[in-house]
Amino acid sequence: MADRRLSAVSLVDAVAESLRLDVIYREIAPGAVLTEQFVADRFTVARTTAKAAVERLVADGFLQRAMHRSARAPILGADDIRDLYDTRILLEVEALRRVARSGSVPVQAERHALELMVFANRGDHDGMAGCDVAMHRALVEAAGSPRLTRMHATIMGEAHICMVQVQDRNLLHAQVIDSEHKVMLDAVAGAEVEAAAAAVRAHLVRARDQLLLRHEELSTLESSPV
Repeated sequence: MADRRLSAVSLVDAVAESLRLDVIYREIAPGAVLTEQFVADRFTVARTTAKAAVERLVADGFLQRAMHRSARAPILGADDIRDLYDTRILLEVEALRRVARSGSVPVQAERHALELMVFANRGDHDGMAGCDVAMHRALVEAAGSPRLTRMHATIMGEAHICMVQVQDRNLLHAQVIDSEHKVMLDAVAGAEVEAAAAAVRAHLVRARDQLLLRHEELSTLESSPV
């Protein structure tokens, strides 16, 4: 099962990408402990390769690791989802204000917004989420603050996981996301500072609330007596 996606340039890249997809699509259960030996055995690689792959995913936010503990697949409960998206709102609203003052849409943001629909039409939820993350990161980077960019980057792995979950549950249609992105980018192009800020806020609030609603529904089903 694991070998089917080992097609990246280097072995570490390949293991990291396959492991990332296993976490996103819950082939590895949320909360599962991912020791170096577990990863090495899963992909039949050396422990040094497994360690490098795990460290990369921890740095990118796709795995969690406490001090002196093995990495774990993230468990994103309601509080985590709320905190994640509320943090994104704080960072991205200010970033969009700064970018909109220039009246110039970042080329990379525009390109990723267009690519999102290509992946959506293929039914590739991970590719779609990747474009979504890349578009938002390009907008934040265009704000010109290295510290803001670093803070934003640390949470986007978890955001990617949430986005895939949203799409797998069909909570937000690609056309809705695409139209919301266009509103954001149009506001930036028109140097409409507060309109750009309001657009990204509405976009993130919608995603947050839809995911929280689904989480509550699933929790109710799981707690109901058979």
